Amino acid sequence: MATKWKKFTRNCWVKAVAVILVMASVGVAAWQAVAYANTLSRSDAPMPDALMLFSRELPAEYLTARQNALLYDLYDRLQLGSEEDIAAGGSVREIDLCYNIYAFYFDLYYDDTYSDSPAAQEAQRTVYPADEGTEGALSDQQIDDLVSLALSARIVMDSGDAANFRSWLQSNRGVYTVFRRQLIADQLNSFREIDWPPDQLDGCDYYAYSAETNTTLTNLDTVTAAAAQQKLNGDAYALISWVRTDGAIECTSGTVALPQTIFSDDRIPAASGDVVRIGLRAETYDSLAAQWVSGSRLLQRAAGVIGGAALVCLLSLIVLCFGAGHRAGANGVSLTGFDSIWSEVQLAAGVGACFAWCYGASFLLYSYNRLPAQAVYAAAIGMSVLTAAVLLIVLLAQVRRIKVRRWLEGFLLFRLLRKYVVHGVAAGVRWVARQFGKSPLRRRLILLAALLPLLCAFWFTIPFVIAGLLYFGLREADSFEMVAGGARDIRAGKSGTRIELKHGSQELCALADDLNGIADGLSAAVDTAVKSERLKAELISNVSHDIKTPLTSIITYLDLLKQCDLPDGAAREYVDILDQKAQRLRILTGDLFDASKASSGAMTVELMQTDFDALLRQALGERSEQLEQAGLDVRIDSRPPVYVKADGRLLWRILDNLLSNCARYALHGSRVYLAIRAGSEFATLTVKNISAFELNISADELMERFTRGDRARHTEGSGLGLSIAKSLAELMGGACRVEIDGDLFKAMVTIPVWTEDASASDAN
Repeated sequence: MATKWKKFTRNCWVKAVAVILVMASVGVAAWQAVAYANTLSRSDAPMPDALMLFSRELPAEYLTARQNALLYDLYDRLQLGSEEDIAAGGSVREIDLCYNIYAFYFDLYYDDTYSDSPAAQEAQRTVYPADEGTEGALSDQQIDDLVSLALSARIVMDSGDAANFRSWLQSNRGVYTVFRRQLIADQLNSFREIDWPPDQLDGCDYYAYSAETNTTLTNLDTVTAAAAQQKLNGDAYALISWVRTDGAIECTSGTVALPQTIFSDDRIPAASGDVVRIGLRAETYDSLAAQWVSGSRLLQRAAGVIGGAALVCLLSLIVLCFGAGHRAGANGVSLTGFDSIWSEVQLAAGVGACFAWCYGASFLLYSYNRLPAQAVYAAAIGMSVLTAAVLLIVLLAQVRRIKVRRWLEGFLLFRLLRKYVVHGVAAGVRWVARQFGKSPLRRRLILLAALLPLLCAFWFTIPFVIAGLLYFGLREADSFEMVAGGARDIRAGKSGTRIELKHGSQELCALADDLNGIADGLSAAVDTAVKSERLKAELISNVSHDIKTPLTSIITYLDLLKQCDLPDGAAREYVDILDQKAQRLRILTGDLFDASKASSGAMTVELMQTDFDALLRQALGERSEQLEQAGLDVRIDSRPPVYVKADGRLLWRILDNLLSNCARYALHGSRVYLAIRAGSEFATLTVKNISAFELNISADELMERFTRGDRARHTEGSGLGLSIAKSLAELMGGACRVEIDGDLFKAMVTIPVWTEDASASDAN
């Protein structure tokens, strides 16, 4: 039997017939659904109800539900009152007004788009101002009543919000009148838009009276409640429904074979003295019963056809699922090219087809009366068959994957999880194992991470775990902070720093010992560097001093030779050259001596009040001839006087060096810009010029000794000017730095400004 079933399901013709049956059954179901909808729209049958499938007799539940809905409609209309009452404000409730006003206040008061200024915010939030006592303005008592109502109804958030709401109402006393007028207008619009009476009341007799609005709604000749209740309480009606004094809805059968008294769970908030009563006429009941019978007949017939089609579709699907992936005369399951597509894509195609079908069905539903019947049938059957085909292809693909036990592998998400999550977890375990064997500190951390969840498994152990972590953790943090502080001190150059740990892990103590060793090495290196720098400065000073004596003699004898009347012109030329070189050597020796004294701090500094601007202009006058020969146009930007705390002699040397650099290295025919800017603490001189030579050198390197912008050394100069200027500026508590931007050279000298506090401290 099993062999015959396998042969049957794997037969190609059987599969083809099964596919055709699936498509046909879906088409038949769609055709029957459209036919039922078409018949329903052209007959008096009511909308389909689940009870119609099981009974062709009108159920009592259907009648009571219908009557309850009519009672609610009647009561809602009754509460509105007459149009004159609504216009007079008779339907306005204080709770509704309070809620509307607070909603407007909340949106306005907590809007973040308003100005940050409190005064501007208050002005923007005052929308309906009015003086107390004027017509329509809220009084203090009314404001208190509104705030109390908001608190009792929990409209406001808290007492603080209530205080803000009260303050806002006091600034907007006209808001009550505006919102009351608006609420009345809304109620009038609602009253006029209601289609009254509804069609369902045409087959009923009704009487409704509201004691609060003194409004009566009825289609009876009588005008009293007692007469209406007496008339709506006989056997002339199939069903009588009314609202009891406690708000419960009660139904009593008349000519219909229903339970004598039926209570509904629904309640209406009727007030004392309200009367709401409806009687269902016998002829109306007969009409409803006939409509129910016709609707039940139609629904049962459609359900039978659709059920048969569903059964055929289910049997065909079973055959296709058993034969999916198998071929006649071949063993095993073979996959198709469609099966290589990710399952997420296949399922998305199926879901998309379902959504498209739902959209098409809704379009046909709303456009049913505007489209030809043939078009509706064709569209419904076509899109249903197409959707069924897509779903069938996706289903069979998933069945084939299940058969080859590769269903999960078809999902891209599963592959990613297996590749990255599972493999990642395995790699993480291996990584933890490697870390465990590296050092004792890592082992302790891994064990702590593993034991903490176990120690915290019971609530009473948690306080002890927290206390232990805090104690040992803070003690380790203290040790770490000591090591970090020592490292910062060593980095700052405090070579005498020693880190002494009383507590700490083995690794942290080893780190402290290493830092102490670094501090010792740094101290030795600093001592060596200081000694070397001192020896270098002494060497430069001694050499400069030793050179000065013979150089002075050479210059003296050269002056004597120049006074002699040498007959040979070549000899006179040689004497002039020797004189130039001797003078240059004298200047170089002086610069070298000054640089040595400035860098070693051996130079005497006398700080006093000095006019920076005047000194600059004086230095410019001294160098004017040299600057004119270089073709430089000097521009000064300063607001004299600019008093600085400086040594005039040293500041003069700085300015002279900078102007000398301009004369030597600035581009011929260019401009030199000198600007002095005085701040609260420092005055800054900025010298800018265009270099005649390519400045392929960094600014820091240019500040070093014997470094010149003219690397070919075609011009005069020792390369000590900027270094001397920097050292002299630092001796006076200032700074000197340069910046290079292409061929633009910019030097900036910063000197402390002169203040009365500075003069007083100097005097002391």
